[in-house]
Amino acid sequence: MKLSSRFVALAGAAAVTLAASSPARGDGGYYTGALGAQAAGRGGAFTAKADDLTAVAYNPAGLAKIGTTIIQVGNRFSYNGSSYTRATTLDWGNVDASGMPPSVSFAKVNNSQTVQAAEPLLGVASNLGLRDWGFALAAYAPPGTSRLAFPLDGGQRYQMLNREAIILSYCAAAAWKFRDVFGVGATVQWIHVPRLVYSLVIDGTPYSGEANPVSSDLDIQATMRGSDPFTFNAIIGAWVRPVPAFEFAVAGQVVPADIVTNGTLSVAFVRTDPSLPTLYTTRNGDPANDVRVTLPLPLLARAGARYRNLGADGHERFDIEVNVAYETWSRVQRFRVDTNNLVVNFRPTAVNINRIDIDKRWRDTVTVSVGGDVVIIPDRLALRAGLFYETAVADAAYASVDFSGGPQFGGGAGASVSFGHWKLMLAYQARVQQTVSVTEANARVYQQVPGSACMAPYTSASCNPNYLGQPGPAVNAGTYNTASHFALLAAQYRFGL
Repeated sequence: MKLSSRFVALAGAAAVTLAASSPARGDGGYYTGALGAQAAGRGGAFTAKADDLTAVAYNPAGLAKIGTTIIQVGNRFSYNGSSYTRATTLDWGNVDASGMPPSVSFAKVNNSQTVQAAEPLLGVASNLGLRDWGFALAAYAPPGTSRLAFPLDGGQRYQMLNREAIILSYCAAAAWKFRDVFGVGATVQWIHVPRLVYSLVIDGTPYSGEANPVSSDLDIQATMRGSDPFTFNAIIGAWVRPVPAFEFAVAGQVVPADIVTNGTLSVAFVRTDPSLPTLYTTRNGDPANDVRVTLPLPLLARAGARYRNLGADGHERFDIEVNVAYETWSRVQRFRVDTNNLVVNFRPTAVNINRIDIDKRWRDTVTVSVGGDVVIIPDRLALRAGLFYETAVADAAYASVDFSGGPQFGGGAGASVSFGHWKLMLAYQARVQQTVSVTEANARVYQQVPGSACMAPYTSASCNPNYLGQPGPAVNAGTYNTASHFALLAAQYRFGL
């Protein structure tokens, strides 16, 4: 294959791999942790209780319990530690005179963008003077890790270099209850992705039979920048109290929506060399570099059961809640990039990229959480705590620094302090992923070498004999560790006591 063909194909491969980015990264799908100080302090067990502004996300039916007007602001601060140690590999791109490859080991790499200082929440909820109703307007950043950055020369370079992503959700919700027996509610969401930047390295080698699992003189850094102004979604929910001491609730995200990010694709050689060629892209003969990335969103179902220990005055002394959440991450079987007939040109050559798909093979997850509150001083001080466990979103064979996908567990603790019309809520939550280890024999994330003459089923003489049966070297073998620590603060002003 000519060198020009290799670079013509590059932009398409870059777009495919870039599709693995998400607006809100989490190791179990796109999201990480709980929204709001109360829910985080309870380990996420909040579907049945749902009695503050975050009900718009957990269970909008809970808005009917508020009974007055509240203004609530909050923020989540996080530390997101993520490390990867690539497994030792044989470097078939750097053999000695006898044809033997060196064995290359890799240093551990860590996310250098660990601190995330802003995940805000702001809104108002009110019954508008109607005893059995509740309404809310809210804006918040869904819980997730918005920034990751790894070194250019690290063992993860063919998986990801860095990512910056911002996602916001604007909500309007309404709820109605029948006395204190049951309630129903719904939220409509406008999901906005104002910024997405993602970068990785691709092997640009075009030569037949060659493989470079460690590095190549023709390595290329590909970067996508994009945004999505609007995606619609909706949440519905309900609760019922058959007797005052017990409450049951269900809620769910019910629209099978996709985030569609429109952006631009740029490519540049990692090695600085004026003899290397440049790329340019066109559509219908005019300069263009735009691509569209489609990221499916899961459906979500939550169910909660809550025991309320009531005093003689009917007020809660403590409660305990068990939640189960089911997310249909199996909707994410692949990421899709549509270039709308973008043509990549290298000197006299032009190739129409069209649409590209890449398999991810995610699976549905189940999260079980248990948590509750205890009142220490009535109307003044309450403490809370909780634990959770979440199943893996992907088989270890598809682990990567972006979505290592292993099972996660953790817990939270928090407190609410009330004085006058104000309530301050504080929480700490920890989220730890079970270590994920992948061998080269089991790894299924392959280096992108789109200019290679080796085609499926990857057994021809054009393929490197050391990687027969696969499109290129596996680059995700190794050990993954991820842990996040969250501190949440919220202030609520309540009109009326």
